[in-house]
Amino acid sequence: MSLRVGLIGAGGVGHKRAVAVARDARSQLALVCDLDESRAVALATQYGARSTSDWEAAADAGDLDLIIVSTTHDMLSPVSVRALQAGKHVLCEKPMGRTAHEARQATEAASNSGRILHAGYNHRFHPAILAAHEAATTGELGDLILMRGRYGHGGRPGYDREWRADATVAGGGELLDQGAHLIDLALWFLGDIESVNGRTQTAFWDMAPVEDNAFATLNTSSGQTASFHVSWTQWKNLFSLELFGRDGYALVNGLGGSYGQESLILGRRRAQGGVPHEKTSVFDGPDRSWGAEWDAFLRAVEGDETIAAAGNDGLRTLECIGALYRSAASNGAPEAVSG
Repeated sequence: MSLRVGLIGAGGVGHKRAVAVARDARSQLALVCDLDESRAVALATQYGARSTSDWEAAADAGDLDLIIVSTTHDMLSPVSVRALQAGKHVLCEKPMGRTAHEARQATEAASNSGRILHAGYNHRFHPAILAAHEAATTGELGDLILMRGRYGHGGRPGYDREWRADATVAGGGELLDQGAHLIDLALWFLGDIESVNGRTQTAFWDMAPVEDNAFATLNTSSGQTASFHVSWTQWKNLFSLELFGRDGYALVNGLGGSYGQESLILGRRRAQGGVPHEKTSVFDGPDRSWGAEWDAFLRAVEGDETIAAAGNDGLRTLECIGALYRSAASNGAPEAVSG
């Protein structure tokens, strides 16, 4: 018998989640909810599901086993909490709330209900990033020293009038958007972050106080450093993630589609110096990260250990983001990441 899934939020990400649910024999899309009822109806019709514009009724529905929450940031936590309290397992899109306080409400609801809560960080499942993580965790790169990331796009006409430009709804700008993915990856590769330095700016889009660029350094207690720049003024979509260890490095470029061909370069430092030995892998084909993350979520519900981002991982990411915003407000002064 397949698990019955409710999808709350039928936007672009909701469509990707619906495809992943439908392609897995263990799950069935049973309900689609969106405040725009016509959008809910359109997506539900594709999969033979029913539709509603009442998110509370969707979260409470007695015939559902799992809920996917893919709403705007202001509703991620309230919907997740309601669904968890109703006994559903929940996959909540990143960043799982506007603040760490909102994310903590969801993790506490998961703990109290005994249900699984995952944060939707599908980048962990891109094949180049998976292979880089394997190289790092198996010791191929040696002890990690630093991580560097760049991630950006250029928006579109009218971007400053969309919901992401509304601080009340979004809670923040590019740091909460693409920056959250890089912070999640930093935590996944390096472990807990002790302190951060952050700077934000609104350089182009008419959306202040929401930022369109963010710069950050993240520091672990063992002396590792991660640095990144995320941007809505990149103009041409870009993703780059670099890891350097004592024995070698891993360079990930692209995510497929408009971000360019996904590839991984693994480099091995020569003890005698000179040009390192490099091996390049290219990952063509459609983006399978959404399906892989859905598989991991279902396996977690079944009791398996997976590499997916659990609710507490999402909470830690938002604790780092909160510290970065505090640092930015203090002109980049160091800020401790507190739980």
